Amino acid sequence: MRKLYWVLLGLFLFNQASAQQDSTNSGGFNFEDVDATPIKRYASQKVLNQSPNRFISIGYEYQGGFDYQEPLIGIGFLPANLDARLRRASGLRISSNNPIISRNKFIWSLGVNYWNTTIPVAEANPFKSELLNSMSGGLHSAGINSTIFKPFNEKNFLIVQASADANFSANSLDQVTSQALTFSASAVYGWKKSDNLMWGLGIARTYRLGRIIYVPVWMYNKTFNDKWGVEVLLPARAHVRRNINSKSLMLAGFELEGNQYALYQPGRTTTFLQRGEIKPRISYERSLSGFWWISIQAGYRVNGRFVVVDKYDGGDKREIVAPTIGNPFYFNISLNLVSL
Repeated sequence: MRKLYWVLLGLFLFNQASAQQDSTNSGGFNFEDVDATPIKRYASQKVLNQSPNRFISIGYEYQGGFDYQEPLIGIGFLPANLDARLRRASGLRISSNNPIISRNKFIWSLGVNYWNTTIPVAEANPFKSELLNSMSGGLHSAGINSTIFKPFNEKNFLIVQASADANFSANSLDQVTSQALTFSASAVYGWKKSDNLMWGLGIARTYRLGRIIYVPVWMYNKTFNDKWGVEVLLPARAHVRRNINSKSLMLAGFELEGNQYALYQPGRTTTFLQRGEIKPRISYERSLSGFWWISIQAGYRVNGRFVVVDKYDGGDKREIVAPTIGNPFYFNISLNLVSL
């Protein structure tokens, strides 16, 4: 895993250096130009009191133990099903997302991320299935993403996002091939009605439920008053926001997560785990010092998809293993450098 860490560190340092570039005009101020040139105003990318954007996030997620049952073909003394107790699903989550260009009429941000999930088996079994063996090295996801916010005037804007991720289960990076790569993208055209309301419609290509789908997107960010608001990007997530004060807030809602992972076994054909999760949750976010905030999240992980297919982007007809897994409670804690 050392090579992966060095690659991510390099991207992270490049991201930070780029974010330090001043995109403002440092030339002299000419009062005559102000009088002669009309000022064109552009929509900002947030509504009042919206939850802060995260420039850097370092977090850890823990899902409690859950039951696992995998259907098997009975051979002699072997059971028809493999029953196991998985102790947990836990791992580190690191991300950085910083503006490369930040101007009133154009914002371009570049980000990197790394997620790791370990899923140890609690009980001894006569044997482990190929799927459990494949996951023994942990599930890893490392990627790069880009976001463009382009306002056309005070009312209309366009948001375009794209990401590429390497998702794999392996003990060595030498095993990772192009089959581990997944690509996601979305585009939303929107209207900013006021400082308290912006909404938009679009389309997304996503793996959030483990399998590639194309879905319509509805964005709706609304601040009702100083205390209450909603932040919605369906079908990916939706939250009700409660602003406690200028330095703390709470969110209640859900998010969909997931991706497709390449499973590598020596001497065997690569298969793919399609993993998707639905997470109803409550989050508490608070400033610790200045722009450093802590986020504490608790909720319930509901299995949306957990199947193995024998073909990249395979559908129902390519499924070869479809385990039944339980739904545990989970928590997530992270330290974040934010922009308000």
